[in-house]
Amino acid sequence: MTDTSVAHDQEAKRYPLSFTQEWFLTMDKGDHNGPFGDRYLIVAVLRITGHVDLAVLQGALDDVVARHELLRTLVVRDADPPYQMVLPPCQVPLEIRNLPDAAGKSRDKVIQELFVEAETGTISTREVPLLRALLAKFDDRDSALFLTVHHSVSDGWSVGVILRDLGAFYAARTSGTEPALPPMRQYREYVEWQRASATSTDDDGALSYWAAKLDGAREFVMPTDHGHPPRYTSPYSMHFFSADADTMTPAAELANATRSSLFVVVFSAIYILANQITGATDLTLLAVTSGRNELEFHNTMGLFLNVLPFRTEIASCTSFRDVVRSTRDSFIDAMANELPAGLLEQTFPDYIKSREDTRMAQFLISDTSPADGGATIFPIAEGATGIDASILQDAETHDLPGGGTVWYLSMHPDYLHASVQFNPDEFEASTVQGWTSGLKRILASAVRDPDQDWKHL
Repeated sequence: MTDTSVAHDQEAKRYPLSFTQEWFLTMDKGDHNGPFGDRYLIVAVLRITGHVDLAVLQGALDDVVARHELLRTLVVRDADPPYQMVLPPCQVPLEIRNLPDAAGKSRDKVIQELFVEAETGTISTREVPLLRALLAKFDDRDSALFLTVHHSVSDGWSVGVILRDLGAFYAARTSGTEPALPPMRQYREYVEWQRASATSTDDDGALSYWAAKLDGAREFVMPTDHGHPPRYTSPYSMHFFSADADTMTPAAELANATRSSLFVVVFSAIYILANQITGATDLTLLAVTSGRNELEFHNTMGLFLNVLPFRTEIASCTSFRDVVRSTRDSFIDAMANELPAGLLEQTFPDYIKSREDTRMAQFLISDTSPADGGATIFPIAEGATGIDASILQDAETHDLPGGGTVWYLSMHPDYLHASVQFNPDEFEASTVQGWTSGLKRILASAVRDPDQDWKHL
């Protein structure tokens, strides 16, 4: 591993930060839980069937770091201005654990325990690479690979890129061929493009849109049970909830009928939940977007995620169907004029003033639905037979920068799998459960009869 203290100009290259990296810096408090803290991680676990060649796996992991500069990039925060420093390729720490008897536990149970271990581990942002791997071997043909990457250089989309490229490099090393990978551009090239775009006339039009859209807007925040503590002492908790096909199938039908998406339908129900909690009808909710509007950067690993304010006035809506249509229009307009969250907050600071109330907490929504509607499977070739690795689980760490709640929603016409991430220093578990029960009730009733008055849901 390489530390900043030994990096020097001959081996490091310096580049400006992206707007998202700068935004992360504004939230960083220098503690473990901040965006550059050592606990702000993303973890993915693969269940692998077939013999794993350890030397090939190590080489493939190192190939991923060589291909994607950001995994070997340090953000120098104490400079003026801060910058990112790209270091030479380096080896990924790979730990091997042989677990033939799994300590008397089921292998699935052991995988869950190792996942939690990885998720609650640490990675220093002052060392490279910002990727770690653990291979748990149950026998020669059954193992689990845990990949942990620091969130300051990655997002959910990027994890998928890493997994795809790892499979391709493993296959290439096994077969002695070139990896079957598409061309890609580095994150620093994205930053250069983003900086240039920020001065374009297109962004002038987007700024005009947001100036009008955010005039008088206030970000929706949740009332806490205990206010903001002087310092957070408890780890984050997760409350899980779900809905079955009885709710989600008619929700999908409503999405088709209104030319929207399942996410828009569920988001509409969340608007109504927010109304029932606070009484407000002019609602500005924050949601995570991929931030990847440019096709040429779809194969780039990096911190692209963005957070946009979606403002909808529901007072003029008479039915839930009307709310869905208004929500859809808000989404279309906001996404067509997407700008980095940091730029929006800097340019229009009034809409985030609601965060200053220490009795309230941020409310963020994230769509984690798989693109293909199911688990991602990718082959890692081994001679003529091949081995398969299936993505069992991936999640962000339970430590978030600051307080608030994050709602993770994975949607399909047959199910809703969801969770709320919250800090017990601010919220009682019963409060969060009450919110999720309310959302499930609203959604089930709304999609059963979308033309009923939304105020009666």
